[in-house]
Amino acid sequence: MDMHHDYIPLPEIYWSFETGKPIEHCSLCDCELMIAGTHYLIEKAFLKGETIFEHALCLDCYQTTHESLSEESRERINAYFAEHVDMDRRQETLIEQHGSDHEKWIGHCLVKGFPVQEVEEYQLYGFCIDRDLVFSGAPYVLCGEVIEEILELLSAETLGVMHDLTEKLFGIDAPKDLLVL
Repeated sequence: MDMHHDYIPLPEIYWSFETGKPIEHCSLCDCELMIAGTHYLIEKAFLKGETIFEHALCLDCYQTTHESLSEESRERINAYFAEHVDMDRRQETLIEQHGSDHEKWIGHCLVKGFPVQEVEEYQLYGFCIDRDLVFSGAPYVLCGEVIEEILELLSAETLGVMHDLTEKLFGIDAPKDLLVL
């Protein structure tokens, strides 16, 4: 059932800044991500060029986490992206123009279009299957301004869920502008 034709070996920007290697286990359930056919998402946040957090979630953990957000928040997030980005068109255009050159996909904020080099804070997202980065809407980058706009859309219930998630993932009390999607 693998319908992904556009993929490359996972680029180093998605590797763990702590180990210098690909993230091998789900940050929540600790399952092995490098097993053939394992689907997962990677999220990394950068501030002034430095990695401030990173994690990988297997598809099951991601779906469970996403479903734990309030329905109101999920609807608002979906509406926000629907208003600002045509993901299908983006994917078609980038595949046609740049193929699997991941740097072209993550060179600008998905929503605002700002070059990554010109923003102080951004988050990087990628969908992966075992050792490969898949081009299926992701990879993409959201700048700090977009993260703040999304945070303003979230219900108190969802903010509580996100707080709990960041404590599980990182063992810290999350800063107010940390968005783990």
